[in-house]
Amino acid sequence: MLFFAVLALGVGLRINNLDNITRRSPDEEIYTQEAKAIVLEGGEGIKLLIREYNLNKELWIYPPPIRVGYLWLLASVMKMTKRTDEKVGAYVSCTFSIISLLLLIVMGLRFFNPWIALSALLFTTVSPMDLAIARRTWQDAMLGCVGLSLIYFCCELTRNTHKIIWYILFVIVGSYCILIKESGIFLYGLCMLWLLWTLFIKEKSYLKGFLLMIVSAAGAGISVLTLAHAAGGITPVIEVLTHVKEAMPTNIYAVEYQSGPWYRLLQGFWIISPVNAFLCVLGIAGVFPTSLPNNKNRNAIFGIIFFMLAFMTITIVTPYCQNLRYVSVLFVPFYLMAGLGLWHIVSFAKVKTGNYFFYIAIAFIIAIILAAARDYRNFKKIFLRTGIPDVSMRMVREYSR
Repeated sequence: MLFFAVLALGVGLRINNLDNITRRSPDEEIYTQEAKAIVLEGGEGIKLLIREYNLNKELWIYPPPIRVGYLWLLASVMKMTKRTDEKVGAYVSCTFSIISLLLLIVMGLRFFNPWIALSALLFTTVSPMDLAIARRTWQDAMLGCVGLSLIYFCCELTRNTHKIIWYILFVIVGSYCILIKESGIFLYGLCMLWLLWTLFIKEKSYLKGFLLMIVSAAGAGISVLTLAHAAGGITPVIEVLTHVKEAMPTNIYAVEYQSGPWYRLLQGFWIISPVNAFLCVLGIAGVFPTSLPNNKNRNAIFGIIFFMLAFMTITIVTPYCQNLRYVSVLFVPFYLMAGLGLWHIVSFAKVKTGNYFFYIAIAFIIAIILAAARDYRNFKKIFLRTGIPDVSMRMVREYSR
């Protein structure tokens, strides 16, 4: 009942905040125009968009039209709803954000415990960064959800390497992931490293490891061929990627709003939710010296931590990536680890307080509710009242003061 109530709250908050956008970002307008062109031009839409993109240097600072995994879906929803405005993309983002909440419940109950899952669900429900993305026409909510699915498949395979269905789903979803955004390659690659470590090092299952590598490479190859076919060849795709890289140093927005010291992206999690930032560090640190809620899931939780640290490191060292929506795949793992940190504190308090633990537990519940309310106030303060159109670190820092 508690899970249903919190999930209903999360769905309600996301739907309720769809209509309070005061201004759209340039990226939202570009995604909408690209999807609309696909609706109007059909199979030739991507070719036309890529040709125009490569010829017009002014477009190189905007999202490239090779993100067909998102654009095709957005165009399909436009056809179904008979609408071609930015609101369609917001519906897509909202849907994937809600699916991520459902995945969180499954992962929390499967690999942690009900209390950790409930805590993570509550804080994700009111998460300022997740709510901000769920109302925008960006591909980040979709990529975050798809990436979270890959993490879940890896957890299942880490727990039991004999379930064929998880390998099949992993390859299918991972191959599609690289069509959503360029960073999908890193998502898929890190998850692949996770599984290969499990198969080669932990299980000594060399045949399974090699078969996974071959099938995954074939799946990725099919995705690349699909993109090349839609683009009219692989050369236009390479030209797009080259132009994106060339334009970055001259992209005023990227330089001024998405650049800064390496620690600034980490600081964003502290600004958005300081309580969970502290609990997340505690949860990760507490995995090593203490027992987990379920010891047979230890390797899966270690895998989640590896993925979080590796993906965050890649994002930090990549220039012009100081933007919270670029790490949307880490939102649910962040709150799960925070829930684990809270579990460590509660477990310690239970041992130390004995008969007084009931009163301590009541205090914990009140503190959690207050912290969740504070996070939602942060969403209203930073994003609703100011109307800022992005979650870049400079914007988040400036409008959180």
